[in-house]
Amino acid sequence: MKRHLRLQLTVEFVLLFVALYFLGGTVALVLFASKLDASLDEELHDVANGALASVEYSAGRPSLQNWSKRAALRHDQLLSTIQVFDKEKSLLEEFGPPGAKKLSFGNVNVPQEGEVDKTGRLVVRSYYTELMDGDRLIGYLQVQVSVRQRDEALKQIIVTMLALTPFLALSVALCGSWFSGNAVRPVEETMELLRQFVMDAAHEINTPVAVIEASLQTLEAEFEEGEDGEGKPTAGQSKRDILRIIERATNRMKNLGQSLIVLSKLESPQYQYEEESFTLSELVSPVVEEVRQLARARSINFEPQAVPEGVRLSGNLDALQGMLLNLLSNACNYSKPGGRVTLAFANGQAVGSTQERPQERSMIAITVADNGLGIPAESLPKIFERFYRVDSSRSRNLGGCGLGLSIVKATLDRHRGEITVLSNLGQGSTFTVRLPLASS
Repeated sequence: MKRHLRLQLTVEFVLLFVALYFLGGTVALVLFASKLDASLDEELHDVANGALASVEYSAGRPSLQNWSKRAALRHDQLLSTIQVFDKEKSLLEEFGPPGAKKLSFGNVNVPQEGEVDKTGRLVVRSYYTELMDGDRLIGYLQVQVSVRQRDEALKQIIVTMLALTPFLALSVALCGSWFSGNAVRPVEETMELLRQFVMDAAHEINTPVAVIEASLQTLEAEFEEGEDGEGKPTAGQSKRDILRIIERATNRMKNLGQSLIVLSKLESPQYQYEEESFTLSELVSPVVEEVRQLARARSINFEPQAVPEGVRLSGNLDALQGMLLNLLSNACNYSKPGGRVTLAFANGQAVGSTQERPQERSMIAITVADNGLGIPAESLPKIFERFYRVDSSRSRNLGGCGLGLSIVKATLDRHRGEITVLSNLGQGSTFTVRLPLASS
């Protein structure tokens, strides 16, 4: 698929270049030929004006005989054909190379004596002017010049273009192959991500579906076997336990669907969420109260720092609260009973900013730390990928679907925020979120 698409793009690129090359060459040839014709016409006009002063009139007829004799004595070589016609347009005199025997402007296409090309076309360009004796027309003076040099120049250009075509096409093919490879690579990476996403999503959905299917089969068997005389199930789990299993699997599928919807909205440039201004306390306080309950249930020591006063943020409050709740709930879930989770605040700078180059907007740093399981070093670059789990079995037991940190990252990207992670296996993890403060 990759090679086929790359080859197709390269061939199309080469064909497009060749078409544009010949189209441009044709336009250039037409313009060049037009310019040459204009130059020849100007030359003919100058020759005609020079000969016009030498025309003599004898018995009412124009003549250049005396001029011709003087030119012969000077050994002047005539490169142009000079002709004299009477007023009835009959040829009287001709000097220089043979030309067309009739009056005409421009290229003469009628086969006659003269310089003729392989097609039988007279290759001269012609210009004539009237000869006047006062107000009386007595004849015409015509000047013609060969256009063979012009045609040879045009033919040479055409031959050069044709000779260069294979080399240019080869060069364009190499460039096109390189360009198409670079152009296809992001598409291939996107398709690979899409394929991986579909596989991961199908896997996540398949697990609860399999649980529901197995539970329903067990429940069906319960109904078929019935209960004994004492009112106790004859085999397997009770119907109530089976329904709880189905409920947990259904909730897991529901959470997966909701998480995918949230993530898709956050990553879509077309999605516009409601933005507002709020204090840091309005963001943190509801989340802290909810996490206290979770920490108490898991016997975790939750130690939130006092929220700084006067700090204002802007953005979508619900999305940012979900981001913070996700980080704190992960810290509680991946800590052992008796562990410790802290929430701290500080003035922050963007990663990579320095005192010489301060960040344009001030930021608040929110740090969530725990002394739990920690994250292996090789897993740190992947934790924000969709469906990635450091400990798959533990995540599934906790009801997670591997999208929590992806949603955290997408939320921060939409709010021009940042997140960094420090972790040591067996010693805990520290997540630091930096959010820009609201403009004053």
